Amino acid sequence: QSQPPTTPPRHFKSLVQIGGGSEVRFQSFLALKRQSAAQKAGPSAVLVTVDASSKLAIWDLEGKALLEDFDLGHGDGRTVSQLALSPSQDNHFVLTADDAGDVRVHNLKIVGVQKDKKAAKDEQSKERRNTELTISTNFSCSFALPPGPGGEQRKLTSVVPVERGSQTFFIAGDHLGGIAVFYRNGTMKGRARISEDPGGILGMQRAQGQSILFFSAYSFGFFSPSQLDVQYPACTGWNSPLFDIALDPASSSNRVILALADGDVIVFSTTSGKSKVCDLALKFPHVSSLPFKLHAFKGHIMGLPTPLPDTPNEGDFFREIYFFNLAAMDGGYGVSPSRAVALQASFKPRQPDSFALTSSPPTQDRGKSYIAIKFMQEKGIELFELNLKQPTAQKAAAAGGGGGGGEESGWASWLNWFPKAGVFGMTLIGVIIWNVRKVANQQGKGSRSGGGGGGMDDFDEDFFKERRKRIAAASGAASGSAGDRPKVEEVGGDGGD
Repeated sequence: QSQPPTTPPRHFKSLVQIGGGSEVRFQSFLALKRQSAAQKAGPSAVLVTVDASSKLAIWDLEGKALLEDFDLGHGDGRTVSQLALSPSQDNHFVLTADDAGDVRVHNLKIVGVQKDKKAAKDEQSKERRNTELTISTNFSCSFALPPGPGGEQRKLTSVVPVERGSQTFFIAGDHLGGIAVFYRNGTMKGRARISEDPGGILGMQRAQGQSILFFSAYSFGFFSPSQLDVQYPACTGWNSPLFDIALDPASSSNRVILALADGDVIVFSTTSGKSKVCDLALKFPHVSSLPFKLHAFKGHIMGLPTPLPDTPNEGDFFREIYFFNLAAMDGGYGVSPSRAVALQASFKPRQPDSFALTSSPPTQDRGKSYIAIKFMQEKGIELFELNLKQPTAQKAAAAGGGGGGGEESGWASWLNWFPKAGVFGMTLIGVIIWNVRKVANQQGKGSRSGGGGGGMDDFDEDFFKERRKRIAAASGAASGSAGDRPKVEEVGGDGGD
């Protein structure tokens, strides 16, 4: 396989350094409400960060601090271990959890004030106008996982907010394999234990509808907050522990991408027609011995090699961001380069440690996408504009068909491109032509044999031999004596004495 281009400046445009004076631990984009046509120049998202001192900061996409050094109230000696943002673009909040298991929720009020209203009357300045944001916050609620029956403290491993109609729920997973559901005010609705794997629930994310995709070391499945139970039996079948998980955005939660601890990445299909299944669909090329942190982006799966907590000399591993092309891998592998890795972004000598990604709607910011990357041994984060087009199905099929491109594609890739209806039509025409020629040949042979159109099927070999003998006898008699009437009458009389 040929190496993909490793030129980040072509796809990554550096915009601004953010929070350079603090050690950022978490970063995530918070989507804002869609702007109207008259306000389409307004920002589409803000960047939320939490530093090592558990202070919250919010930045616009130009690097301006809208809220800075806000104390989240977790107390001295505690470290924020989880950050989650509201899924809605109308009601915003920030959820944080610390290493002691306490979860705190803060509401955000984000107001956009249009600048240069007077200058905006003129058409040229109207195109350049933008919106200035102001943010205020207030404490909403706090909650924690209850202890077990024997007083054992449950360790929080993952927390995800989800909306169900007008209600908001907080879904919390623990190290004993349980998932608890909390109401918006922090009251617990219930808890169900759904995994016996060591380490319990390792991660969760929102799936189609109101369901939650969860995973443990050796299983994954879908959890229903309303029913407090898994919807179908969990999928299993791999040997290396599961490290991270992502959903294929093109398949409506029907395909799940699994990153294993040994560096392998596999894809499972969860439906076949109307049936629920757990089928291994494909495997990514093995390009790293480190496990990947996964993120879906425009028909690609982004992967950042991330050392495990017990990995020795983790700083010695060179880390790049891989963009895997799902359409190319679905097309299969052949003798030509598969283009399964569409881009391999290297920031050498800098090493990416974590990233957050957002993709703006096409009506906002002209469809721009932004990625915030935290680099190892550096303070703050760097904001980039990410330019990578979504691969088309036709190009993906040609790349994955195994026949190469252009003149070297061969019959295999040509048939992949040619519509199935065309292949059927050409086959049908060939069958018709073959049958017409067969009938014509049979009729020609029949007419040449004197059959008068009867063809070879009506040919009587015994009759022909008998007639040939009689014609030969008649010819011999005629040459001996032209006036020998008795012989002539004897030959001419078929039924004579």
